[in-house]
Amino acid sequence: MSAYAGLHAKLHSCNMKKMNTPVIDVKKYGGKQVAIVKGKIVAADTTTEKVLKSVRRKLPRATWRDILLVAVPEGTTVVYCV
Repeated sequence: MSAYAGLHAKLHSCNMKKMNTPVIDVKKYGGKQVAIVKGKIVAADTTTEKVLKSVRRKLPRATWRDILLVAVPEGTTVVYCV
């Protein structure tokens, strides 16, 4: 079993609520923090603090478990196996 397969199995074996993650446009959100709630991007900004304040303002009843915070890389990286 590869290391990735073992980690993948461990992550899916725990009792975490499944979150829907949308496709994130790197050109639009690259270098930013993005908040996802119920499978939709609800806020994006340069700092985590600004993103969380925006989520709290837009969705005051959202719990911390509902919010998925993602740091989007500035560009795409391709790794080739030779």
